Amino acid sequence: MLKRFSIILILSILFFTSAKAQFNFYTYYQGIYDDNIFNTSDKVSDFINSLSFGTAYNFESEFNNVQIYYEGSLNYFQTTTAKSFDTHRIGLVETHLFSIDDNPLNAGINYSFRNNEDEYEVYDFDQISAYINYRQSISESDFILPGYIFNQNSYNNFTLYSHNEHRVFLTWISNFETQTSLTLNAEYLYKNYLEKYDYEDYLNESSLLKFRVNVGQSLGDLTGLSAYAIYQKNLSDGSRYLISDSLIYYEEEIFNDIYSYDGIEAGLGFKHYFNEDIELNLEAKYLIRNYSSLPAADKNGTELDYLREDKQFGFGAGIIFDLSGVINGLSLSGAWNYIKNNSNDFYYKYSNQVFSVSLGYDL
Repeated sequence: MLKRFSIILILSILFFTSAKAQFNFYTYYQGIYDDNIFNTSDKVSDFINSLSFGTAYNFESEFNNVQIYYEGSLNYFQTTTAKSFDTHRIGLVETHLFSIDDNPLNAGINYSFRNNEDEYEVYDFDQISAYINYRQSISESDFILPGYIFNQNSYNNFTLYSHNEHRVFLTWISNFETQTSLTLNAEYLYKNYLEKYDYEDYLNESSLLKFRVNVGQSLGDLTGLSAYAIYQKNLSDGSRYLISDSLIYYEEEIFNDIYSYDGIEAGLGFKHYFNEDIELNLEAKYLIRNYSSLPAADKNGTELDYLREDKQFGFGAGIIFDLSGVINGLSLSGAWNYIKNNSNDFYYKYSNQVFSVSLGYDL
């Protein structure tokens, strides 16, 4: 890990010295109070200092833009310090226009990794990701966007969970004279584990289908309303798990695996600009998750004879202040989020409140 970080650090230094005034740069500090950092019934609270930063250099022409970028974050937990971690990503992306300001083809590749502290080092991972998508104008107000994403996720200490992932999606976007926007999206995801095992109900591959609809409505020059709904269907039966000291650790619990459940989610969003410098955001969501192979457990950790089911409510509010009038590129924001998770598994009956204040600079 140290070697990889050193390489990225050297590349970043060269990036700054060679690009001079021709680069984009951002840094973002966030102070977060989270009253349930593990999202479980144990209710462990902490304060997290999070610093994000990144830079990008663009090679531009009339129909083509190539960008080299680096993104990083440092996250420090004040009480549960062992949960502190840092992440890094370096990548290359190209955007090509087949006509002026229209029909863009995007393709990119990036490498990222995460370093954890102390006993959480077992969760260290690195990822190679590549993607391509193309937006085609059908009319002045309608667009179609097909795309493909490849991820290779490697867990050095949990190699049985390392896998290749393929995502294929198709999106339709329509805008109407009523100032209404409609987005329809369908996605197929396929995960293929790198290590193969011949055990009953022990997956070597898994897949799912996901459908999403978004509707946005302008309520005036300064106000907008949005709504979305998601349906997800797991196409695989079975699971991957690790047995240690007679305990079973399911992938769904270790990594919150999205392939492990059928689900429905719906939400509402509200946005209002008090003026060009102050933005208010409100949101609410509700979701249901029915796990395909994960047994529920009682408060002693004993597995029950039925599968885990979750029903979750969430609310949030945030306000953003654009301080470019004071310093160009400066912003200040605050947010509150609340989650209530009702589950037939005692360990996952919890509530969670998160308060955060952020200061950002984007040049």
